[in-house]
Amino acid sequence: MAGLLAGLLAGGLAGSCLLSSAQAQTTSSQPAATPVPRSTPLLQTETNSNGTPIVYPKGTPQVTARITEIPPGARTGVHTHQIPLFVYILGGTLTIRGEAGESTVYKEGDAYMERTDWHEGINEGSEPVRLLAVYPGEVGTPLSVKRGN
Repeated sequence: MAGLLAGLLAGGLAGSCLLSSAQAQTTSSQPAATPVPRSTPLLQTETNSNGTPIVYPKGTPQVTARITEIPPGARTGVHTHQIPLFVYILGGTLTIRGEAGESTVYKEGDAYMERTDWHEGINEGSEPVRLLAVYPGEVGTPLSVKRGN
């Protein structure tokens, strides 16, 4: 189509509107554009989702990445994180509720740094929540601590 349009414009719309076989061959033998890598930023921040500064551990570094699934109606239980935690919601809707009752709702495509105070994750939706969690932590430090432990 682009070759036909170029031919029409080059001919000033005068004469034949059909491409010659030589023009058709030239158009179809041009190489396609080379695909290039593309990067889409998900998150850039210096704070956790509740506004507190991100603090990196000081021990031996250990990065953990995992996919977590939370069924409809399920709760994570009240917990905290002693290390930074990056979260990307792959599917569903997740509510994070702090101890004071404040809550934030995250949906598919949202990315955030999890809060490090006491909080709970709740799937109040009708479909499972799937999330990617990346913990840039340290050897020997638990990924999360449940209330009472």
